[in-house]
Amino acid sequence: MRIRFTLQAIPVSMAGLGLWALIGGWYVAIAPANTAGADNIGIVLSTFGICLFLADRLAFYWLKLDCWVVIFKIWVWGLVFVAWGLVEWLPVFSKKYVSVFIAHWLTIALVIAVSTFLVRRRRRQSE
Repeated sequence: MRIRFTLQAIPVSMAGLGLWALIGGWYVAIAPANTAGADNIGIVLSTFGICLFLADRLAFYWLKLDCWVVIFKIWVWGLVFVAWGLVEWLPVFSKKYVSVFIAHWLTIALVIAVSTFLVRRRRRQSE
């Protein structure tokens, strides 16, 4: 195991944070008024994770950058936060907010699938 850090990780991480702020502001406007506590923490963590994942995958797609922070690439850190958000949300799952849960996780799955498809296509083109 090797501790690595690439300089390109700074702007990519900042792009992920900016995307998180943008999406978080949009989500607050449409979220149900009574969501709070662990379900909200799950939303925040998973949204942050998917923003990191997306920023890293777009950086690779457009600029062919591999961004390392400590021992993982940024996209792996993003998936860790997505999983952490799911772990936080599942124990307090409420049927009252099942539509929010489904919409949130379908969107995350769609973003992961589309960005993975684009990156694989880009790798095949460059070979």
